[in-house]
Amino acid sequence: MPKIKLPKRTLDHIITRHPEVAAYIHRIVEAAQDPDLVIKGLRGELKALKFYTNLHIGPKYLVVIYREVHREKLLNCLTSSIAKVKGEIIWKKSL
Repeated sequence: MPKIKLPKRTLDHIITRHPEVAAYIHRIVEAAQDPDLVIKGLRGELKALKFYTNLHIGPKYLVVIYREVHREKLLNCLTSSIAKVKGEIIWKKSL
C-alpha cells in the first residue's frame, strides 16, 4: 500500500473549498487507505471512494482524488458528490 501524503497546502485547500468536511480530515486519509472502490479518471488520476453513513451532512461517499508518485499517494482534492465522479472502475472491495 502506498504511503499517503497530505501536504498542508492541500489540507488548507480542502478546508477552504469544503469547510463542511474540516472535522473529517482523518476520514479523507482513511478513504485513500481503505476505499470501497477506485476509479481511474480521464487524466490518469485515481479516485478512491468510501461510503460513510454518519457524516453530519448525511450519508455520503467521500471521493479522494490523488496521483501515485514514487509509491506515495499525493492527495489533490475531495468531493462528496458521486454523480460527478467520471472514469472507469479499476478496483472494488469484495464483500
